[in-house]
Parts: sequence; C-alpha cells; structure tokens
Amino acid sequence: MLSNYMQRRRLPPLNALLAFEAAARHGSFTRAAEELSVAQPAVTRHIANIENWLGTPVFTRRGNKVVLTDQGRELAELATSGFDRLELGLRNILASDDRELRVGASFGISHLWLMPRISGMRIAAGATINFLTSDNYREFDDPTVDFSIQFGTGDFGDKRADLLFPETCQIIASPDYLAAHPELDAHRLAETTDRKHLLEHGDPYDRGWMSWPKFAELTGQPLSSDHPFERVASYPTMLDMIAAGEGVGLGYWGLEDRLIEKGQLMRVGPELSRKNCGYYMVYDARAEAKKTFRKLRAHLLSDQNS
Repeated sequence: MLSNYMQRRRLPPLNALLAFEAAARHGSFTRAAEELSVAQPAVTRHIANIENWLGTPVFTRRGNKVVLTDQGRELAELATSGFDRLELGLRNILASDDRELRVGASFGISHLWLMPRISGMRIAAGATINFLTSDNYREFDDPTVDFSIQFGTGDFGDKRADLLFPETCQIIASPDYLAAHPELDAHRLAETTDRKHLLEHGDPYDRGWMSWPKFAELTGQPLSSDHPFERVASYPTMLDMIAAGEGVGLGYWGLEDRLIEKGQLMRVGPELSRKNCGYYMVYDARAEAKKTFRKLRAHLLSDQNS
C-alpha cells in the first residue's frame, strides 16, 4: 500500500485543472463556463481549488477582468500544452467506425434542414447518422463529432469548410397576420409595427446571425435596440409562433422553405445577404479519412448545387 501511495502522481484535481486551463485560454470565467457547459460559480470554485492546491494565486482580479499571475501563466502553458498533446493523441487512437457518422448542429438546423434530408443522407453515406445537437458551437469540438454545420463567414480556424447555402434573410409573417396588419411596411418598421410583434431569435453566442438591430442597420432604419424585443431562444419555436400569427420575424432562406411552400408563411420586404455569410459544413482531415463521410459530403454539396 505504501509503495502504491508513493507512486501516485502529485497533480491538482483534473476537473479544476480543466476549468483553469479554459479560463486562462479565454481570459474569462464566463467563457470558460460556456465551453465546459457549467455555471460560472463552478469555475470560480475550481480556480479556488487550484490556488489552494498551489498555495498561490493564479489570477488577479481587475474589475470585471481576470489576469494571470506569473505562476498562473506558467501553469497555463503547462496545462494547455499537456491537454493539446492528449487531445491529439486520443484522436489518433480513437476507433474509427466507418459505419457511423456523428453530426454537430444547432436545434434549428437539425429540425429544419437536416431531418427532412436524413433518409437521403443515410442512403448516400451508407452509414448510420447520429446528432450532437447544441446551439453552442464549442461543443462540436468533441472528437466523436465527424463534422458540424455552423453559421459563419468560412473562417473556422484550422478546420476545413464547404458552403452549404449562403445567407439570404427576409422578414416573414403569416398570411393572417399580414391581412390583419395591412399597415406593415418592411422599410418603416418602427412606424408601422408594434414593437412587441417583432420576434427576435438573437445571437446569444455571438456567431453573427441576423438580428433586428443588424437588419435595421443594413436597411437604414431607425430601429433602436434600447428597448428589448420579444426574445424567443428557439428558432423552430419562433417559426411556429410566426405561423400562428403572433408576430413577424427574420427568416433564413433554406430553413423555413417548407412553411413557405405550404402557405403558412410569407416573405416580405428586402432580401438581405452579407458577403461570405452562410451555413458551412465544417470538418477536419480525420473526417476525410472516412469513406462514408466523403460520400455524404459529395451528396450534400451536389444537392445544394442542383
């Protein structure tokens, strides 16, 4: 028993070290909590455990900011280097099951874009397709995810990306709502629309999604963001509310197409597109090694180009 004890590694608690490394990398306890999918107080407790274990502070607090101490900076370099090596090594030894593909996607993309295509995707790939569904793109760094579908401008760091469909946004409303509010003018929203009827999905993870303030800026409208819009966190839920006549929202071509085809929604006003913005298929070289992935990628790209 004594020899086993003496051989035990003298390391701080792993969960605390993970929280510290994330906080050091982001320079923020809040961003670290988002990455780890925990509450911010949990990160604060982990940092306190690290400091107690070391017997020295690893961060100094300057107002709302946290700054690494000299000892914290040294530990951060060791931790990041060690975790990077471990992650790369695990990617190489993870069993590569070519019979299954795991896709990371937001709730909106999964429900509105992927599920209507799932049968064709499975046939094209010749594999089972499963999902990791989250609106937090950081979760798609999970090494079990073969590829993800993300909104952006095409720059995803060291990952590769293919554009699936470009951004085209337009105001959407139900036929009944438009009939009941003939005064609605897409070019004069502040004057012709009740503010509480402007349903807003927002951009909670700062991915650049279109929002009412951005729409107003691009169309030159005096639509102040000082007063809150009617916030709806789930994009599919927002579409259901709009189809039910509860208000108007900003739609993305490619996501609400089936509701448009069924006559449940109508598009009004200007079409807005920003350079390089759209939904991309994001992956790395590990995914390309799978034959099933290559077949599915070819299928999705040809489907969008047809």
